[in-house]
Amino acid sequence: MGFNILGAVSGAVQGLAMGANPLTMGAGALAGGFGANGATTVGGFSDEAQNLVNGGYLGATEALNAQQMMFQLQLQAQSQQFDEMSSERSELLRETNTLRDIAMQERKADVAIVKEFIRSIG
Repeated sequence: MGFNILGAVSGAVQGLAMGANPLTMGAGALAGGFGANGATTVGGFSDEAQNLVNGGYLGATEALNAQQMMFQLQLQAQSQQFDEMSSERSELLRETNTLRDIAMQERKADVAIVKEFIRSIG
């Protein structure tokens, strides 16, 4: 059977990708060198690489979704603050108009009293 150098190198790289430690790298090199031919080891590595790429893509997509959700929540909070501020401002304007109307009524009453006082004197 013999020792396949290409299988050992491919197995070591696959072991490094799988476990990222010397033990899995060594086990991958031994398994690739003695047990598999180079083509199947490289094919297995490319499948794992594709799975790694797919996982990275899905992770990035989830991160973007989470970022979009946070953006929507911030936008909603900002919109709610604006609505509350607008409502408060409208209420203050209503109160100001009411106080202005009351002041006008008091002036009219004062003018009527002064006119009556002047008429009673003269």
